[in-house]
Amino acid sequence: MREWLTLYAVKGLAISGVLFGYYWLFLRNRVFHRWNRGFLLGTVLLAVVMPLVPLPGFFSWAGEAPGLRGAVHAVVPGNGGDDARVWAGVIAPAAGIDWSARLAWAYWAVSGLLGFAFLRELRFILRLYKRYPRERRGDVLFLLTQEPGTPFSFLKTIFWHADIDVESVTGRQMLRHELVHVRQRHSLDLLLLRPLMIVFWVNPFLCFIYRELRTLHEFEADRCAVDGGDGLAYAELLVRQTLESRQTGLFHSFFSSSIKRRITMITQFSFSNSGRLSRWMVAPLAVLLFCAFSGRVQPGKPITVIIDAGHGGWDDGAVASNGLKEKNINLSIARKVKELASEYGVTVVLTRDQDMLSGGSKDKRASLHYRADLSAAKKADLFISLHTDAGSGPEADGFHIYVSKENLYFQKSTRLGSALVEALKPSYSVGEELRVTQEPVWVLRAATVPAVTILCGNIDNPRDRAFISDVANQEKIARDILQGVINYKQ
Repeated sequence: MREWLTLYAVKGLAISGVLFGYYWLFLRNRVFHRWNRGFLLGTVLLAVVMPLVPLPGFFSWAGEAPGLRGAVHAVVPGNGGDDARVWAGVIAPAAGIDWSARLAWAYWAVSGLLGFAFLRELRFILRLYKRYPRERRGDVLFLLTQEPGTPFSFLKTIFWHADIDVESVTGRQMLRHELVHVRQRHSLDLLLLRPLMIVFWVNPFLCFIYRELRTLHEFEADRCAVDGGDGLAYAELLVRQTLESRQTGLFHSFFSSSIKRRITMITQFSFSNSGRLSRWMVAPLAVLLFCAFSGRVQPGKPITVIIDAGHGGWDDGAVASNGLKEKNINLSIARKVKELASEYGVTVVLTRDQDMLSGGSKDKRASLHYRADLSAAKKADLFISLHTDAGSGPEADGFHIYVSKENLYFQKSTRLGSALVEALKPSYSVGEELRVTQEPVWVLRAATVPAVTILCGNIDNPRDRAFISDVANQEKIARDILQGVINYKQ
């Protein structure tokens, strides 16, 4: 979930950045204000929705963990007795500081502060509404106040200063200005964006869009206020009164900021400036963004999997009553996965391809570190460790898949394990429920990719031992593992 949210945020940032950059270069300070308003609101909508939208046809999920559409199996406690568990207590580092949790708390703390500021602005408006007398004129509610910075509007309410004569030339211009805000529902734009700015405050383009929308609202209102009147006198009024205005981010004050741009725009109202090309060129840009950031990617990218054959060298692992050694079973299946991988379009990297500890060391601790670090070194996508069960008694049987909650990619590991369960079921008995390791398992905990351990039967159980010893069955297991990887990717 954490990786999905990060990817979602990055895509939203990229989409809003590209579209806002286009607006800034080609549309800003042009006279088609309603078009620009729609463009900016559309930018916000695309940034929020586009990363979630699937594309049909030749695409597969990438925004979430691959295989999201498959069945997810339950996770239950398990023992997972193998070399990784035995040595984990010796080499696992101290837990240390959970920076991810602290960052999450810091993120939501900032959101809380922004939310508090938003509620204060709403409370200020509510206080004015309760404090001053009001009267309804048509579909608009008027409040006569003594507040500095009035008149301003919010939703269908105009907060008017009692000392301003509505019938004067200045008063009529101000009234026309505020009526545009009310009837064009400008406040709804701001009320839509503020919660998004609170939740997605790490995206600065939402703040830029918010400010631009406020300015566009003023452009629209100014145009109506000046219509048929003296534009220069109106500009002089703006300059004279702006310094007395109380500014807040939620309502529309007649004496709003961006005064320089507003006065510049007043002088352009009489000029024809259609800008059709700059407006319609956004269509191919939107299509490009849709294909690039829509939460899907092309499936041609090969997937790289680390196949870890447990034990090796002086470490035999479990030894059956007939002398069968776990290390040899693990290596045989791993080699078969490597041999067949090209048929499935999968790149396989083995932690060992002969009877030795992985990494060539004689030291078990160094070998475990080598296995856990190999994913990052080879830029792999998945890590699958192969073992057989032992020490559970001959009554225990079947394949079982383990995951670790200490792995950063636990959710993706769960989905990988579920895909492997579904792929292995037709060949042999396999536990429907995934098992979570009770002790820290180093190769799963330290893996930098989704990671699982497959216990390929119980070497103490005669039926399991006979199945996994057969070369034909080992090929069947290898093909099932590769098919599980493919199902996960899709």
